[in-house]
Amino acid sequence: MGTTESIGYFKYRGFLGSYIIHEKMTYEEKYKELVELSHSDNLEIKEKADAWLISIGLQGAAELKVSAFLLDLAIRNVKGEITRDEVSQLLEAHYANMPKTERKRSHGLDGDYEIIPLDSPRIKEIEEYNRKLRPELYAQLDKERERKSLL
Repeated sequence: MGTTESIGYFKYRGFLGSYIIHEKMTYEEKYKELVELSHSDNLEIKEKADAWLISIGLQGAAELKVSAFLLDLAIRNVKGEITRDEVSQLLEAHYANMPKTERKRSHGLDGDYEIIPLDSPRIKEIEEYNRKLRPELYAQLDKERERKSLL
């Protein structure tokens, strides 16, 4: 099936941009193209495609399916047409007017990605929460840290 392309426009934080829309490719064709890119001889293309496929697979493991729009952005990112930051901007612009679903979180952490300084009190809060979820893992980590400190 051939691809017909058109141009879409977005506005993100005052920035006006455009992107190519691959209209005729089915979801399966887009996924297949991403898989084919993961077999590229070009190491950079292969690594980017593999990273996207792993991310998509993790969504599948959670019984979620990524959108054809995201697949299109992934392919364009792998091919070097857009950067990772542009992928984020396009996703935010595309989904800006969609209602956010409520998420139930009992631990009080917001779940968004953020970089936390090592000296932040928040690090302690996150570690305490994770210790409750995975006590065996943290017991093993504590033993390894203790063993390394004795060496």
